[in-house]
Amino acid sequence: MTSKTEAARNSDAVRGSGGDQTDVSLGPACLIVVVIFALCLSIGVIAMAAMMSGNQGRRAAYSVREQIIPFVEQSPLSKTDRQIIVERLSDLSDDMEREELTTRQLSRLVLRLTDSTVLQWGVVEQLIQAAQSSSMTDVEKSEFRSGCDQWLRCASEGKLSLQDMEFALQNVANKDLRSGRLTIKPDVNEEGLREFQRRMTTISEKHTMTSEPFDKSVSQVLNALIEDALSKKE
Repeated sequence: MTSKTEAARNSDAVRGSGGDQTDVSLGPACLIVVVIFALCLSIGVIAMAAMMSGNQGRRAAYSVREQIIPFVEQSPLSKTDRQIIVERLSDLSDDMEREELTTRQLSRLVLRLTDSTVLQWGVVEQLIQAAQSSSMTDVEKSEFRSGCDQWLRCASEGKLSLQDMEFALQNVANKDLRSGRLTIKPDVNEEGLREFQRRMTTISEKHTMTSEPFDKSVSQVLNALIEDALSKKE
């Protein structure tokens, strides 16, 4: 009887020992899976980045032709400036298509074109026209135009941000949320024009802009910004 009992105990001990051996922790296995997944993900990201960098010029050319050029064509800029800017952008997109620009050049161009206050300058020109046709005094009209010229100088030096521009135009212009286009409000009055001038002057003073006459056109300013972006290949 005793031998049978001991045998049963030994059998249970063996089964218990076997059960303990099969209850292996999943921690190391999970860690291996995570490492393999991370490795595959890294390889995928690197491959995608290589693909994208290889097509960077062509993708930039597409953006210029399909987004920026139509934006300019529909802007309230003067007809002459629109034509000159569109021609320059068309030539630029051809260079991009041929992959003639370096990655650094493309990056600088993207910054200058996508966050460009110059491409939005048509709304400022409309405000100048509104001021000239208002009942403001001749002195006020002259100061208004001079302030806008000073502001364009600020934009030409890359000191005028789109955020500052939108703040100054807050009471006299609307912004389309889809395109980002700024358009003059239909009910602009002299009070709104004067407030815009005050804000515009404050921004120019913040950047210590000179009050000397600025005789460059919008298209000349944009072309200078483009040439500056292309001046260094590295």
